[in-house]
Amino acid sequence: MDLVEAKARGFDEPVRHWWERARVRLALDLVRAHGRLSPGDVVLDVGCGDTFVVEHCARVCPQVMFYAVDSAFTPELIAAFRRRLRVPNVRLFSSLGDVPRERPARLVLLMDVLEHVADDVAMLRDIEARVSLMDDCRFLITVPAYQQLFSSHDTFLGHYRRYTRRMLRQTMTAARLTPVVDGYLFASLLPLRYAQVLREKLFGVPHGATTDLATWKNETLAHALSAVLVAEGRVVMRLARRGIRVPGLSVVAVCEKSA
Repeated sequence: MDLVEAKARGFDEPVRHWWERARVRLALDLVRAHGRLSPGDVVLDVGCGDTFVVEHCARVCPQVMFYAVDSAFTPELIAAFRRRLRVPNVRLFSSLGDVPRERPARLVLLMDVLEHVADDVAMLRDIEARVSLMDDCRFLITVPAYQQLFSSHDTFLGHYRRYTRRMLRQTMTAARLTPVVDGYLFASLLPLRYAQVLREKLFGVPHGATTDLATWKNETLAHALSAVLVAEGRVVMRLARRGIRVPGLSVVAVCEKSA
């Protein structure tokens, strides 16, 4: 969860939204298939938010060290999240410059982060310049899809843009990264977001608009819906590997440093 959303929840431990649950499970699928992690490796989670993703990954990969960085962390937030962490293999930082350099990272996670910065290429280059990365380090990137879907949701979260697959590939190329696999996720959610955008155009943005991630409370429904999205996402990614691109609400890519 983005720290803006976590703040809207008062930084309590929420019932996790079905989209957030599905995203982390699908990300772990890609990590297993393309992350090439071994015991003792380091994973860098840039823009980690309220640590939900990094903690979930750390439980699944207990022999891997995770460095979680978010520029919005304050000393108080870091202390609070450290008290809440249930895994020993996560370390929290507020700056890339604070990340230890003696152990190069094998994998970098950027889960819905690039849309938050004015210059996404500069951010990717900055990571490589300021953090120690292995020569064969890979990046797992997710971003929101389609600029025509820009809505109050994006404004609330401080997004600069939404992407197409082609735009993300251009960003990776400009940052000297080579795509390994890419595609879209959450195809079934596209009609819902189009309906939201149309409603906002016709009737305006509701007063006090936030995001469902910040307000969701139904545990049973979240579990069921996330299972549906995971099953759909796995089918869509299999099709993507065969060259069949199904549009979706998010763009996802695994890429590696260019030679």
